[in-house]
Amino acid sequence: MDSEIIQQVNDALLPSAFIILMGVMLRRWQPAGLTLSDTRRVISTLVLNLFYPALIFAVIPHVTLSGDIFSAPLISNIGVASGMLVCWLMYPWLKRKGWGKPELGALMLVCGLGNIISLGVPLLQAIQGEESVKFAIYIDIMSITPMLWLVGLWLAIEWGDNDEPRQTPMRFVRSLFSLPPIWAFIGAILLNIYDVNLPEFVQKAALMLGNVTMSGMLLVVGMSLSLKSLNNHKAIALVASGIKLVFVPAIVYMAASYGLRDAETIQATVLIAATPSMMATMILSERYGLNTELLSTVLVTSTALFFLTLPIWLALMPY
Repeated sequence: MDSEIIQQVNDALLPSAFIILMGVMLRRWQPAGLTLSDTRRVISTLVLNLFYPALIFAVIPHVTLSGDIFSAPLISNIGVASGMLVCWLMYPWLKRKGWGKPELGALMLVCGLGNIISLGVPLLQAIQGEESVKFAIYIDIMSITPMLWLVGLWLAIEWGDNDEPRQTPMRFVRSLFSLPPIWAFIGAILLNIYDVNLPEFVQKAALMLGNVTMSGMLLVVGMSLSLKSLNNHKAIALVASGIKLVFVPAIVYMAASYGLRDAETIQATVLIAATPSMMATMILSERYGLNTELLSTVLVTSTALFFLTLPIWLALMPY
């Protein structure tokens, strides 16, 4: 089983690493004379407004929503909040380095939110089988997605380098519902609840568009990276990766051991918490002006270190 798990993780990570490398190449290539910032902005805009909403419609309507939908997500939210809180406590240190809230916001996103869809799903499939994928979907729907589009969006608007007015509850609600993924999520949940099937050609089109989501975000990660960035941010990237890969799953492990009884649910919840930083944070960072260079450096660092930390968590939680 160990070799199978390693193969599953390699299948998820190595193609991602190759796409990130292509994004790095685009930094110098600048096809058709487009500047780096223009290319990155166009890709991010398409991901936010088209590809990511299509992915939601391709996946959410077909998820089985059963009675245990709340247990694992509630525990996961404890880990997300703990990771963000630890980063917030680092703010005095960041200010001494000359950084501000765009850096703090970027770190809070990558320290709290995990990469469930592209890494959590194949990981649980390898360890617990196809049925365990429901835990990843539950956590994504009830924990990670709400935290990204509520807490993450607020942080990005308030602390990003953008022209957005100071947020009030009403302005925040308007900002929230101006984002296509929110409407896609609401619509997809309603389709699921009322068991409505879209025409087959629409479902296939949504899947085709949705499959571009991860590739687009990985390209933006690569275009935001440079050797200078890796060198300048290596210390904070290691600290942030440690928070995401060690501290957050440790908190979730303790909470799950106390609040859950089923061993399979405990293992799945902790392994989901142990995944590296969430790629979709790039969408908010690029749109609202957080430090995308810092965020992408942490994304790549945490994904690379995931190879080292995953065997430790598997050894601690044999199933």
